[in-house]
Amino acid sequence: MIPEIDFLPASYREVRRRQRNRIWRRTIVLIFLTLVTLSTVRQREIQHQLQTKKDALEKRAQLMNDSLEDPTQLMLQIQQTDIQADLLAGLLLDESPAQILNMISQALPDYVSLNEFQFTFEKAPVKVKEETFIKKSPSKKTENEQPELVDLKHLQGLHASENLVVNLQGISPDHLSISHFMSNLDQMGVFREIDLIQSNETLFEGQPLRVFRLRIVVNSPGKYIPKIDTHLTAGLDRWITAGGLFHE
Repeated sequence: MIPEIDFLPASYREVRRRQRNRIWRRTIVLIFLTLVTLSTVRQREIQHQLQTKKDALEKRAQLMNDSLEDPTQLMLQIQQTDIQADLLAGLLLDESPAQILNMISQALPDYVSLNEFQFTFEKAPVKVKEETFIKKSPSKKTENEQPELVDLKHLQGLHASENLVVNLQGISPDHLSISHFMSNLDQMGVFREIDLIQSNETLFEGQPLRVFRLRIVVNSPGKYIPKIDTHLTAGLDRWITAGGLFHE
């Protein structure tokens, strides 16, 4: 076997090694600079895309703001709608004697009956402050008020000056039945005052009974606060969803 003989001097090999190292270093630096340049270009592209989206969103928001109406006009429309709704509710929820009697009869417990029903209007007590306010109010800007607001104030004034009063007389087997009847009326939320005026004992065919009288003040329309009852609200056609009316 022929041995390998190296005729190159050691200095030549050292020069070649340095040249190779220099080439590797330059290659690594070039790759690093290339990566930095590419990342910088990519960042600029992302910034440009985000700026474009931002400008588009700002234009869209400006268009939406321009398409909206003036907030003051919207508030005025909302107030006008509320006034019209209150006026309509005050007119539609006004109860008739037949409707009041229907609601009262629905609250009667077993073995309790009515033999007298009086439906009257009584003037409500007016405070001094309210009188002075009523005297001063006509002098203010009545010409600029909406017609619906004028009608609503007039309707509220009528409801505030008069109370709808129902006087009842009935027969009950005992005091507990009368208390149960008054409790049922109170749970309806339609009546503001329920007062027991009289309760006397009497005999009917040899059986002791109680003859009672009630004075009931009906709430103004729009102020009914009925107690929620699931079996009365399932069909959405009872007095709890119709302003105190069982049926028209």
